Amino acid sequence: MKKRFMAVLAISLGMLTACGDDSSSSASDGGEYKRDFATSISTGETMFIGTMSLKHTEDIGSDYIEVGTRAGVVYYDGSLFIADLDVGSIARYSLDENNKIGSKTAELSLPGVWVNHIYFVNEEKAYLGGMLDSLLIINPKTMKRTGAIDLSKYKGDDALVVSPGTGVIVDGRLYVGLLQNVSDYATGNTAQVAIIDVKKDEVIAVAEDDRVAAVGSLDDSQNQAFIVADGYIYCYSNASWGYAPGQVDGFLRIKVGETKFDKDYAWLVTKEVAIDGITKKDNFKYLSPATYANGTKVYAFLNVMVDLQQVWTDMDSYHNNTCKPVEIDLAKKTMKALPIDYSSSWASYGKYLDEDGTVIFAVSTEKDGNAYFRYDPKTEKAEKIADVKQIPMWIVPLK
Repeated sequence: MKKRFMAVLAISLGMLTACGDDSSSSASDGGEYKRDFATSISTGETMFIGTMSLKHTEDIGSDYIEVGTRAGVVYYDGSLFIADLDVGSIARYSLDENNKIGSKTAELSLPGVWVNHIYFVNEEKAYLGGMLDSLLIINPKTMKRTGAIDLSKYKGDDALVVSPGTGVIVDGRLYVGLLQNVSDYATGNTAQVAIIDVKKDEVIAVAEDDRVAAVGSLDDSQNQAFIVADGYIYCYSNASWGYAPGQVDGFLRIKVGETKFDKDYAWLVTKEVAIDGITKKDNFKYLSPATYANGTKVYAFLNVMVDLQQVWTDMDSYHNNTCKPVEIDLAKKTMKALPIDYSSSWASYGKYLDEDGTVIFAVSTEKDGNAYFRYDPKTEKAEKIADVKQIPMWIVPLK
């Protein structure tokens, strides 16, 4: 949700340069290979969203969708859903058999409204969440509104909007964080998760807990601040990225099927986490959205601005290299730094846990520039697999 602007740079073909023999295949096959990921790249006061393969990088940029300064991207049912947050629209784009972007097939316009979250029930039903006092119900094939769930009665006294943000559907229930925005940046002081019956479109309960601030985020188009692992839904609070002094960050969890937070679990990241040479206890820090879980382990970026004696001061702060790739064990409450350099907060969203257990990070670093790295937990080593001229952001698997 942070407002991000840069000097305009020209976008060109060949934005990526592959590293190593496996990634340097030519595009002489006419681009008929299957693309593996959707990605968003920041090139100025616009963003570009498209599909790519890390084994064929020469033609990336040739079929990208241009959006505003801020956008979210989601993959479902053979299509990309792109939320252009500057204009308040969300559109569905077709993909061909090789995952190249085709035409816009449907669009929902919500002028002036930040809607960045889609929670899919099935091919013909989904919920939309964002900076509004309800959950919109849509048909994702047509992008037509079919209903709404009014959440206004749950809006806090000081909140401008209740803001359903990060969410996940498990066993017929949507668990969605209520952010209670008091400004564009600051959210509520209490964790709240609305639990919704997706058949009846009714709120079953709202779980509340004051051990951390509001859980979830509006920036999190992949809904990865809520992580399903070990029979629990782990819910993360970033404490308004530090814009609301005094808020508490960290993880709480709800057992799947229950309607209250686990009273015996809380992991307060700022207060409890210290990593040698990286961060000290009680120095404010926050995590970017994490990958999906491998057991109870996830991967994210830990923003340690305070440890590096940096703070948010202006728009250029987002270029500061303050975000360290980390491995997290949610159950054991442990965190370790990975052998990849600090990234800027602009490039602290792109990470993907592959089926073989390796992890892809998209980074913008001082040492290695803008690049993609692959980390292997078995060897505890990281390898750069591609360079990129512009700043890489989301990396979304097309499966």
